[in-house]
Amino acid sequence: MLIAFHKNKKREKRDEPFLWRPKEAFARLLAKPEDQEAFVVLKGADDVEDVQIKLHPDKVVIRRDQPIGWSGIIIEEHTVRVMVDNVWIRIDHNGSVVVERDAETTYLEGDGSIIKINPEAEIMVSSDGRRMSRRTEGQIDAFTEDGFVSRKK
Repeated sequence: MLIAFHKNKKREKRDEPFLWRPKEAFARLLAKPEDQEAFVVLKGADDVEDVQIKLHPDKVVIRRDQPIGWSGIIIEEHTVRVMVDNVWIRIDHNGSVVVERDAETTYLEGDGSIIKINPEAEIMVSSDGRRMSRRTEGQIDAFTEDGFVSRKK
């Protein structure tokens, strides 16, 4: 285990953190995570296989330098976020999932409904598939149990 001190004794931010190995791998953190943090480095066969686990009072951050697959995981009280191929995937406590890619966001709600938002359109599909809609800058289209609706704005 290592402790990274991000500030010096004068409380000034360091360019590079000072790394300290506490005796018996036990340390009490008395400052904010911006000032100091505890982390574990797991060495792989190659440098790109190293995994770093940062331990904060409110979250755990796991990182690795991998060009393919996951490169980061943030575990918080109600949310888990995973970076996969430069795309953030967020899993919330209610089972909903959010995928953010460039200017596009896709929501999978806990009830199974899907919402997709991008610069061209907003698309919604109910969990049972009975209602679907698409809204663009100039038009709204929807399938409902009562039929099809299409209207210019």
